[in-house]
Amino acid sequence: MKKRLIWNDCRENKPVTAAVVIFMTLSAALMGLSVLLFGSLLNSIDKLMETAETPDFLQMHSGEIDRGAIERFAALQPDVDRMQIAEFLNLENGKLSLGGQTLADSTQDNGLCVQNEQFDFLIDLEEKRIRVSPGEVYVPVCYRSEYGTQIGDSFRMDTQELTVAGFLRDSQMNSMMASSKRFLVHEQDYARMKPLGSEEALIEFKLKDGADRNAFSTAYGDAGLPANGPTITWPLIRLMNALSDGMMILIVLLVSVVILAVSILCIRTILLTGLEKDKREIGMMKAVGMARRDIRSLYYSKFLILSGIGALLGMGIVFLISGPLCRQMQELYGRPDHPVRIWLLSVTGTLAVVGMILLSVRRTLRVTERMTAVEALYGTGRWGKKKNRYLFAAAVTAAATALILIPQNIASTLSSPRFVTYMGIGSSQIRIDVRQTEQIDAVTEELLADLEKDSRTEGAVAMETRSYRAALEDGREYSLLIENGDHGRYPVSYREGSWPTGEDEIALSVLNASELGLRTGDTLTVRLNQAEAGETVRCRVCGIYSDITNGGKTAKACFSHPGTVGPPMWSVLYVTLKEGNKPADWTARYQEHAREYGAGIRVTDISQYVGATYGQTILRIRKAAMLATAVSCLVLAAVVLLFVRLTVWQERNDCSLKKALGFLSSEIRQQYLKRSLAYILAGTAAGVFLGLVPGQKLAGLLLGSLGASGFHFIIDPVRVFLILPAVTVTVAVLAARISLNEVDRIRASECCIGRE
Repeated sequence: MKKRLIWNDCRENKPVTAAVVIFMTLSAALMGLSVLLFGSLLNSIDKLMETAETPDFLQMHSGEIDRGAIERFAALQPDVDRMQIAEFLNLENGKLSLGGQTLADSTQDNGLCVQNEQFDFLIDLEEKRIRVSPGEVYVPVCYRSEYGTQIGDSFRMDTQELTVAGFLRDSQMNSMMASSKRFLVHEQDYARMKPLGSEEALIEFKLKDGADRNAFSTAYGDAGLPANGPTITWPLIRLMNALSDGMMILIVLLVSVVILAVSILCIRTILLTGLEKDKREIGMMKAVGMARRDIRSLYYSKFLILSGIGALLGMGIVFLISGPLCRQMQELYGRPDHPVRIWLLSVTGTLAVVGMILLSVRRTLRVTERMTAVEALYGTGRWGKKKNRYLFAAAVTAAATALILIPQNIASTLSSPRFVTYMGIGSSQIRIDVRQTEQIDAVTEELLADLEKDSRTEGAVAMETRSYRAALEDGREYSLLIENGDHGRYPVSYREGSWPTGEDEIALSVLNASELGLRTGDTLTVRLNQAEAGETVRCRVCGIYSDITNGGKTAKACFSHPGTVGPPMWSVLYVTLKEGNKPADWTARYQEHAREYGAGIRVTDISQYVGATYGQTILRIRKAAMLATAVSCLVLAAVVLLFVRLTVWQERNDCSLKKALGFLSSEIRQQYLKRSLAYILAGTAAGVFLGLVPGQKLAGLLLGSLGASGFHFIIDPVRVFLILPAVTVTVAVLAARISLNEVDRIRASECCIGRE
């Protein structure tokens, strides 16, 4: 009998049954997909880093090195397991081509390397260490799709040519957010092409299990070893690998959590609607002595069956769409090591979602105990306390609007050239890097003088970075990369305070301030000379800024003279153009001119730099934004349909009375629509606020882990305040208008003789 009743109920209420299945399917699919994507991404990255044996500590250095001193330091450190010094041959992008396509516009530092002997191996697509033959080159796998490179294509550097033999996975530099890319060649080809570029050393250490990486980094700096370049550790490498796809997955997870909460509320609304319609039948069951547990079981069994269908459909959707979504991750990092375990986790996430929904259903069914048989038969009782259900519609509208706005705002922020100020790059149009060239300071001065004479430039400023020793109040000393120059001309984004304006001030990156335990107003002493008793400057920390360049550990000062700590490690010039000059055109022409000063100079259009660095991430976030928009609109429409339907059923006698008094159905519908519209507009306004304020903090949590603190959305006002809110209002109003057709089915006589 129970099966027959459930089947008849589902057949007679097909829209309601379909809505329950849809909500359960969406909740199960999104949560299962989030768990699957996260598990696959992290497992693939860990597997690649384990196979490649990624170094725990990496110090990049341009210039001469004392190998003996580094080896002696490693021998004295109990935490060091293995050590090696790998060479990286920086090549000029303008002279590089892949399959006939030039790399002149590439924002990456492209170079050659040979396979390492101890660790930090380069892996092929079969997850094996690559053995390359003379005349062959293995290309970073990310360039396969970007340049359409195929095996057998030519790789040219000036007059030298190699054949593409395959593609490599680099555990350090797979992500486009990593600023360098390694091409693997044979030792003979490396030696032959060495005069064509500038060599950089990668000083790498593999530490023992349980070793403190931060303590080792401090020991390395205290030893005065080569440090003419950024320092990178294992956790930062892992985070950079995970960030690109991780942001998309976080958006999917956010959508799944909100949809779960909305689904629970909606299914509760559906259940209450059913109870309201079946009030007389429930009264009859109570009158004939049917137990309360049996009444609850009748309804609960229906939702148990529907939840099973929803869970199966949800997992089916995950199975169908996980392949395309995981394809890019598997291209970069390989297949996960334990796919069965990851799928089990995904199924567990799906079952957990279904379990939470069923628990909510079970609690809601307790309202059937609060009404007597007489109250149910005569329709005088209520299922629980009377509440303003329009607030529920407003809350769901707010959630849907926020879900649409947050990924859209993240994508527009990452697309904006102004986003580079959160990366530690000045707010200019053009950036010129001077590295791997002789007499960097002299070349920088010549370039600055040349730029100031250029009639197309509006302004230019030069920044030189050197390595200084700095001491805290307690006597501890650290090695700091300090950028010296006029930081007020093209400032970065500061979380606290502002840029330095005097010699006694210094600004620290977020990660440096955290590691040193300093805040604005604290002091540290900077040594301007190499000698122990040399000149020092006592500096007050004037600001803490965002930075994810050079490992996120930098500082800014404006010393009148740089001291005698050594030549600059590199320098950067920021340039703005006069109105009417296109940065892309100016950059292309000036790059040719800059070659006269040396091969280690790169001219970059900031907007192109952002597109090249975050292009893949932005594309994935936009896909997630489309998914969020579609799901939010679908859920909003379903919620408003059910909400208005329940409201009309609860006020059925009032509607019947109005019809008996002469009101037309169209007039009653208009009253409901006006009332609903007021709450929909309020919910939309609240959703815009949620999408801008809490949504901004949510996005900032992720970027803050890399040092990009003080994050603020860079939005398109027309899209945020007009187009997207108009979409949610339109969807909600249309759904309400469709659902109000229920008013036409109410008869004027019902208020007198009961429902027919």
